[in-house]
Amino acid sequence: MKDSRASNYRFKHNTDIGQNFLVNQGIVENIVKAAEILDGEVVLEVGPGKGILSRQILKWPCSRLISIEVDHRLSQFLDPLTQEDDRVTIIWEDALRMNFLKDLPCPPSLVIANLPYHITTPIVWKFLEELAPQGLTRMVLMVQREAAVRMIQQEGSKDRCPLGITLEAMGMVRKVLNVPPGAFRPIPKVQSSVIRIDITANRQLPRDPNWRRMLKISFAQRRKTLINNWGIAGIHRDEGLRRLISVGLRETTRAEEVPLNTWLKLSSSFQWSE
Repeated sequence: MKDSRASNYRFKHNTDIGQNFLVNQGIVENIVKAAEILDGEVVLEVGPGKGILSRQILKWPCSRLISIEVDHRLSQFLDPLTQEDDRVTIIWEDALRMNFLKDLPCPPSLVIANLPYHITTPIVWKFLEELAPQGLTRMVLMVQREAAVRMIQQEGSKDRCPLGITLEAMGMVRKVLNVPPGAFRPIPKVQSSVIRIDITANRQLPRDPNWRRMLKISFAQRRKTLINNWGIAGIHRDEGLRRLISVGLRETTRAEEVPLNTWLKLSSSFQWSE
């Protein structure tokens, strides 16, 4: 195995693209253990960095590890992985710009990633839109703690959000562990959490423009009621009241107060798309 201590010393982290690399081996082991990698699974990793998670994943019986990395300077750490283990494929690309359906050699059933925090919401939506219909069953993700809270919250919480509601409709999200800033280099200014997302239902939902539009306009201004947000989006007040009454909601209801089953009824019963 290549000794990269000198390279580690010379490497200059680019924090503009979220390069806070995990260095705590115990946390790495807990992340991969939480993923429960099955024999023969295809695993997708986004942002492998210097490969600490990659090497731990390869201790499990996956059939293939596909790692997507945008920074070619990290080839000195990642290229040796492809030489040591023929299960590894490195794709040098920006994951947000990829078409996973076309650009991945095969569809993964599992995603494990230490995500750059500034892309958390768009990349999770992308996983759901492009990979869930192809058989993605679960994700184990390192995210900023505030993002983890938003994805886990149930109705009634001010932290509730469209992504969290969609995840609830598709399965289950749970926190695996909290991770202190000292587990990274360079040390970030934010707290982190590892979450596990299990996908068991409604795999096509993230692709539904009616669902996405409904949530977008409903959460457009959090302090406003649903009927006021809908009015801003062009839905006449009388029509808004009719929709509220049909699913048993009050005129004063705000988006964060609506339970999942009611969102599903609103989506299936009415047209929201532009």
